[in-house]
Amino acid sequence: MSKILSALLAFLSVLCVFPKPPQTESVKFASSLGAGWNLGNTLEAWSIPVPDDTETCWGNPKTTKELMQFLKNCGFSTVRIPVTWFQHLDENGNISEEWMNRVNEVADYVLESGMNAVINVQHDDQSWLIADKAHEEQSREMLIKIWAQIAERFADYDERLIFETMNEPRVVGAEHEWSGNDEGREVVNRLNLAALETIRKSGSENETRYVFITGYAASDLEENYTAIEVPGDKHVMVSLHFYPGTAHRSEFADCEEKLTFKEKREIYKKLRGFYDAFAKKGVGVCITEFGWTDREHIDNLADKARFIVNTAKKFGFCCFVWDNGESFEVIDRINLEAAYPEYAEAIIPEEKKSIFG
Repeated sequence: MSKILSALLAFLSVLCVFPKPPQTESVKFASSLGAGWNLGNTLEAWSIPVPDDTETCWGNPKTTKELMQFLKNCGFSTVRIPVTWFQHLDENGNISEEWMNRVNEVADYVLESGMNAVINVQHDDQSWLIADKAHEEQSREMLIKIWAQIAERFADYDERLIFETMNEPRVVGAEHEWSGNDEGREVVNRLNLAALETIRKSGSENETRYVFITGYAASDLEENYTAIEVPGDKHVMVSLHFYPGTAHRSEFADCEEKLTFKEKREIYKKLRGFYDAFAKKGVGVCITEFGWTDREHIDNLADKARFIVNTAKKFGFCCFVWDNGESFEVIDRINLEAAYPEYAEAIIPEEKKSIFG
């Protein structure tokens, strides 16, 4: 019994340690982004051959301004808009005007609702974005080409529009696709810098726009996230993905039981690792994707979400739940209601007024 009590006290003491990071612009802005939601399987949907409408080809309805207002009313503060570009490029890498207009329109829906919006480069790893030295030059050239066009289009937007250089840059199909290697980590650092320099050179509001960079595969593996080289730019933040259950991600996490002490300790240690690597040094951190597919044990799922969101908040991070409209669904986009109210409510900070209570 004494051993159990000692272990419990040690665990509780660990959880109580939440150091305060330097209050840099990056840290404060990342923290201010609040509860985030991903417009998943929508503007980043892709299929070969090119479908008539990539926005709906993975089963979700076209995005509306009413959806964004509903999210705002729920208590969300930021919407991440994953975007895949490769199916909308001509042979010279020029983005089609129709596609750019649609991305712009959806971003406007978010901003006009009063929320922040994040635009990124998502599934282009299925085409030209390959994080190894053999493909680095082509990847760099195309990444610069795409970000130059995005930056030009949104140059006059205020800081509520955020750019994210890449989603999960990696080598698709490789043995180390998700675990990474030294070469891939180095290439991703150079690609981040190329994208950031392109954004900054475009001028206007982009000179000081907040930009997310990430590591190899946006991975929460220590060897990957600690290898991220953060440029000396006070408006840069770090984006990481955290799907608890496996080293990289868990789409089928077991929610039959609530979090154990051991699991809570491991989550705390993981987030503390993010803090020590970035926030402690004045760099803002956001967990831009997290979630689970289990919907049979919704009470336990909500318990997990609440613990991660609240723990991250104590470290000064924000969290964006992944919602693909299917297995990871949180919001019913057709009926404009929470598909799983308890889960949705667990993601919203307590001080935010929500339609859930």
